[in-house]
Amino acid sequence: MTHALIPTIRNHAEAAAGSLALVVSDVAIQAHRQPLAVVVAIRRMDGGDVSIVDCEKLSHRLGVLLDEAELFAAAFTLEVSSPGLSENLVSDRDFQSFRGFPVDLHYQRQGHRSVIRGTLMGRDENVVWLNRRGRITRVARGDVLQVRLTTGEFG
Repeated sequence: MTHALIPTIRNHAEAAAGSLALVVSDVAIQAHRQPLAVVVAIRRMDGGDVSIVDCEKLSHRLGVLLDEAELFAAAFTLEVSSPGLSENLVSDRDFQSFRGFPVDLHYQRQGHRSVIRGTLMGRDENVVWLNRRGRITRVARGDVLQVRLTTGEFG
């Protein structure tokens, strides 16, 4: 169940993040922790990596706003961080960074969808290469719907 204060906290976070060229991607309240924790995940507007300085700046600004709003009767902690890596590989950087990792490649060819599981070998302008038990499989990039990191259990 969503905590009732999340929309209010998100509004404060977005107000603080805008001038820092940051985007709020998620807000959560972890009420089971002592003290209660407000967790805010951010991304950079330019698509770059979120730095510790970005997190510190937003944490300071948002902390002031939340204190002034007096939303919490008791003490709370504020945690600002990047949302972490996505399981979906999208950019050239993703495909370079995760070369040699197990992936599921979802593709569509002639109206039929299918999934190939293998080890990512790379990609260029035309194809994505996977190693499937020692055999190299090439899939045209135009056919690729999604490439996702997996656990590597090939069965």
